[in-house]
Amino acid sequence: MKKFYHRSESPDYNINFFKDEKDKIKKIPKTLIVTGGSRNGNHLVWSLLDGHSKIPFIPGEDRFLSQLSIRNLNDSKKFMEDLRKDKFLFLKKLSGMTFDKWKVLDSKKINLNKWAGKHEKEYVPILEFPNLIHEINYNKFKKKLENDYKKIKRLNFYQIFKLYLNAFKLLSPIKKKTVFKYVYAQSGLRREIMYLLQNKSNFKFLVPIRKFETFYFSKIKGLYNTTYINKKLINEAWDHWFHKTNDYILLKQKFPKNIILIQFEDLEDVNKREITMKKILKKIGLKFEKINNYPTIFKKPVLPNSSFFIKRKNNITKDGIKSNLKFPTKKIPKEYFKTIKIVKKLSY
Repeated sequence: MKKFYHRSESPDYNINFFKDEKDKIKKIPKTLIVTGGSRNGNHLVWSLLDGHSKIPFIPGEDRFLSQLSIRNLNDSKKFMEDLRKDKFLFLKKLSGMTFDKWKVLDSKKINLNKWAGKHEKEYVPILEFPNLIHEINYNKFKKKLENDYKKIKRLNFYQIFKLYLNAFKLLSPIKKKTVFKYVYAQSGLRREIMYLLQNKSNFKFLVPIRKFETFYFSKIKGLYNTTYINKKLINEAWDHWFHKTNDYILLKQKFPKNIILIQFEDLEDVNKREITMKKILKKIGLKFEKINNYPTIFKKPVLPNSSFFIKRKNNITKDGIKSNLKFPTKKIPKEYFKTIKIVKKLSY
């Protein structure tokens, strides 16, 4: 495993936006980021951390950080033009890629039939969990972003990301004193991890990785509303799973102290959850608290973020996948078995 797949989709980090003041990235206070690949258990991880007294609340997943990379990859000149023209209004829209996700959530005008685990391609979900529209402090977030932008002196990654983290923190309606200054969640931040850690950021990254056998059903059901198995769908799911997993392994090997690989099944199994959460929290210098056994958002219980969720029934397992669904071993790509073995070895 020597190839970092996401490098081909990384912007030029030597352009001024990323290069200017990059030596100051290490000065951003202690930050925790949850960022496994999509459908690998990100929501389960951060909802189990939600109530911990020393970790800030996560209002939901946010696309801002990856958009800084993607838009500079596509057209860095246009990115700077849009930033100078629309200022903080432009930054707000990056939360949903092209729209202000937090404004929509605050409006409560949301399709309840779609959530982070169940939606079609290209749709950016507003709901994190089924049947739950949670409260946020949108006005505080917006005012902080606007006011701090007026004070900004240089338009570079360090200044913009620090500004956004300070505003993002205010989305939480509950205050608490924490060990980590900031917390953030977004799936698939591989190139961003590389950039931040190469510049000695004081960040910890929690990366859940799920076995391909159940990842397949979760991914395909969420995107296409089917559990059918064919070569085309296997190839699509495998590309998603392998490239991301491979990159996270490489990042773990390169930055072993900053990245904690987590086996999703150890958290999904309620009988293993407490001991697993203790391992994770120990890695980030914190002690286990009883609330870490239960998924919540702002301390309110949440339903599983499952592609299969309708109602709790006897034929649905803890993560929502019907218990009679089995992925045939003979159809799993051979490279998988070596890869998952490495994941197990490097976890925790």
